[in-house]
Amino acid sequence: MIDVKNLTMSYGKREVLKDISFKIENGKTVGLLGANGAGKSTTMNILTGYLKPQSGEIYINDVDMRKAPQMAKQQIGYLPEIPPLYKDMKVYEYLLFVAELKKIDDKQEAVQSVIERMNLEERQYDFIKKLSKGLQQRVGFAQALLGNPEVLILDEPLVGLDPAEAKKTRELIRSLRGKCIVIISSHVLKEIEELCDSILMLKDGKLILNGSTTDAKRRGNKDSYRLIVKGEPGKVEEALNKYESLKEVRMLGAKETGVYEFLLKARNTRDIRDNILGYLVSKKFTVYGIEKIETSLEDVFIEINNGEEV
Repeated sequence: MIDVKNLTMSYGKREVLKDISFKIENGKTVGLLGANGAGKSTTMNILTGYLKPQSGEIYINDVDMRKAPQMAKQQIGYLPEIPPLYKDMKVYEYLLFVAELKKIDDKQEAVQSVIERMNLEERQYDFIKKLSKGLQQRVGFAQALLGNPEVLILDEPLVGLDPAEAKKTRELIRSLRGKCIVIISSHVLKEIEELCDSILMLKDGKLILNGSTTDAKRRGNKDSYRLIVKGEPGKVEEALNKYESLKEVRMLGAKETGVYEFLLKARNTRDIRDNILGYLVSKKFTVYGIEKIETSLEDVFIEINNGEEV
């Protein structure tokens, strides 16, 4: 388990992290989100032991990062956005070097294990500099997995990968679920939504969201509906604008001849589908469908951060 208590960090007079606390249970996959400058990179650097915070405590499976940093770091695998590769080394040689740095007992067995896991058998004696971007990313992932760490921290693990490599990486991350803690920082919120059990969202150095991805999406707009209805569009729009529970009505276009799609926004979060259906039927319109628009993690992010970039 990761237990972070009252973490604070400043660069000069600028406070980057402001008294953040959270826990991550074993086996969970967590997305770390925030706009540029929110404190994501600083948080990852502190969790890996690369930076020391001004104040606060970090425990990795009850090991205090401040008091026993070496013991805590031994439980962590880290893949930065730019993999820490020595490109003039061969794949096997590099991974053996990393295994020695990690003080793994059976180094050769550990290296062979991650080579097989990452499907690098045919490239293990190639120079890293001759590998493609995707294969270099795989080598970086392999070094992070060496020693079977209890905590795996991944910074933009899918950036720059082609669709085939991205698919392999997603499958690998899924295979780790339940086996270790995985923390993923990514600009691709759809990937976070797909891969992660829960999210931590930072804004201006503060932790503003800490919970499951499902709960996070429930925080977003709950008042939007998509309506498909048969009828003269002007008359449908006029009827909808008279309905008091709606604050916005917008026609999106024709679905087919005489059938139109509308976007509706309600004045509150109460589900109004049944009432809208009954209302339109009473006005002699034929309703082909009405559904609540599901909020995505990206919608929640934009709402919270007022459109700022990740």
